[in-house]
Amino acid sequence: MSSARPSAVLIDVASCAAFETIVAKTGSSVYELIVLGNEPGKVLVRGGQHFTTFCRVLFVGSIRHGRAIERHSIGIGLRMKFYFENMAIITSAVQSFSRHSTTAATAHCAATR
Repeated sequence: MSSARPSAVLIDVASCAAFETIVAKTGSSVYELIVLGNEPGKVLVRGGQHFTTFCRVLFVGSIRHGRAIERHSIGIGLRMKFYFENMAIITSAVQSFSRHSTTAATAHCAATR
């Protein structure tokens, strides 16, 4: 990881370059997501009690108020949702996140405010 960029309010993981890393801090854990890039939502994730080592998962997106989904997005105050081995894993609310490129030339994720 060569460069870290400050967090935005929402990040679209589907627009990240392959192998870009996102570190998301929740109320109770730190999660590292490595974007695989070949299929939307496919990431390697490590963190929390369910992902003690990197696991290939489907990152669905983030939920607010238990219902609405921000597809393939991570947002401050939202809870991330993953599918892993026929289980839905939902994190506590994201407090902050940062992006890390594999090289300075890697395209960055689309972020909105």
